Amino acid sequence: MNASGYIVASDSAIIGVGETIKEAASQALEWSDDYEGVEALIEDMESDLEKAHEEDGKPYLRRATAALIDAVEKGGTPEQWTIIDNIACTAEEAIEHNS
Repeated sequence: MNASGYIVASDSAIIGVGETIKEAASQALEWSDDYEGVEALIEDMESDLEKAHEEDGKPYLRRATAALIDAVEKGGTPEQWTIIDNIACTAEEAIEHNS
């Protein structure tokens, strides 16, 4: 599984994507009023880079595959996506990886 960029997610929704953390965080700010700017969001997420915050709705950062980033850019969060080896990927990539 190869990472090509980053996603920012909140709960199960992907709210930002980008080749860099800053790009993904900039998109995510459009959906979050809890931060005063990109740097504040990045600082919060980078304090525990690989920690998921699915339970409290707090945005979290993950490395992501090109296929997942492309899917989000074309149509929003896919119905199914997952994380393998700390890299977010499409359900199809996960199936292929596990077979």
